[in-house]
Amino acid sequence: MKWFLNTVGRKIISKTETEIDDKILEIILSRIIALSSIGGIYFGMREVRNGLTVQNENFLAFLDYANNALYLITIIILTTIAIRIVRTITSHAIETIAEKNRQNDFNQTLSPLINRIITIVVIAFSAIVVMEHFNYNATSLLTILGASSLALGLAAQDTISNMISGFIIMIDRPFRVGDRVKIPTGEAGDIYEIGLRSTKILDVDNNMLIVPNNELIKTKIVNYAYPANEIRVIVEVGVAYGSNVAQVKQVMNTIAKKHPLVLKEPVPDSFLMSFGDSALLFRLVCRVATFQDQFVVGENLRVQIYEKFNELKIEIPFPQRVIHHTYENTNALQSSSKRKKIQR
Repeated sequence: MKWFLNTVGRKIISKTETEIDDKILEIILSRIIALSSIGGIYFGMREVRNGLTVQNENFLAFLDYANNALYLITIIILTTIAIRIVRTITSHAIETIAEKNRQNDFNQTLSPLINRIITIVVIAFSAIVVMEHFNYNATSLLTILGASSLALGLAAQDTISNMISGFIIMIDRPFRVGDRVKIPTGEAGDIYEIGLRSTKILDVDNNMLIVPNNELIKTKIVNYAYPANEIRVIVEVGVAYGSNVAQVKQVMNTIAKKHPLVLKEPVPDSFLMSFGDSALLFRLVCRVATFQDQFVVGENLRVQIYEKFNELKIEIPFPQRVIHHTYENTNALQSSSKRKKIQR
C-alpha cells in the first residue's frame, strides 16, 4: 500500500497546482504501516477463529479482547490522522485568506484557536463512535453532559465570557501579535500572545501584563501599530523671546531630515505653537517606520537640537518671575517699625 501511494498516488497529485494534497498524502503515509499491520492482525485472528476445531472459551475470550484492543488502537490512529488532515486544510485556507488580504499575522492569531476547536470536536466524535461500538447509549451521556455543562456555565460565567471575547478578538482583530497598544489603566506594551482566556502584553519594562479578554472588549484601546507601524515623533522646545523664528524652524527641520531613521514622507516640519511665559514654544513633528524607533529618535533629535542651539547662540531660557511689592500705608509701616524697636 505504501509503495502504491508513493508511486501511483504521487503521480496523480503531482498534476494539481496546490500543495495541500501533498501534505495530506504525507500524513497518510506516516500511518499507513500501522494501519496495515492492524488490518493484517485482525484478518489473521479472524482466520484463526474460523479454523478452530475445538471451541476453547478462554482462547475465544482472548480473541474478543484482542479485537476490542485493535478497534481502540485503530480509532486512535484514525483520530490523529483526521485531526492532522483537518488542521492542514484549515491552516492552508487561513494562509490563503491572509495572503489575499495581505495580513501575514492572521494565521498566527487565528490558527491556534481553530486547531483547539478541531481537536476537541474530532475527539468528542471519536468517543461517541467508540461508545456506540461497545453498546453504550451515547444519547443519555450527552443529556447528562448537557445538564452538567449548563451548571458549569453558570458557575464559570467569567471564564466563558473571556473565551467568547478571545474568539471575537481573533475574528475582529482590533490588535495583532506584535502591535504596541495602550490600555485604559495607562500601561503600554507589545501584544505577546492572544489566548482564549486572556491576552498577554509585554510592557516596556519587560514585564508581562495578563489582561482578561472580557476587559479588552469593553474598553477603549489605543493601537499604535494599526493600520500601519509608522508612528509620530514629537520634539518640543522653547527658545528665548527675540530669537529668529525662521532660523529656529530651519535648524529643527534640517536635523530631522538628516536623521537616518526619520521617514522622508511626510516631510518633517516644525511649528511655533504658542507664546509661553518665558519662551517661544516650538514643536517638531516627524515620523519613523516602527514604534521601536520612537524613543531613540526623539532622544537623538533633542540632543542634536540642543547642541546646534548652543553653537548658534540660540538661548533656551528657564522660567523667570518678576515680583512687584508695594506698601499702601507707609505711615502704618513706620509706626509698626518704631514699636518693634521700642519692644526690643
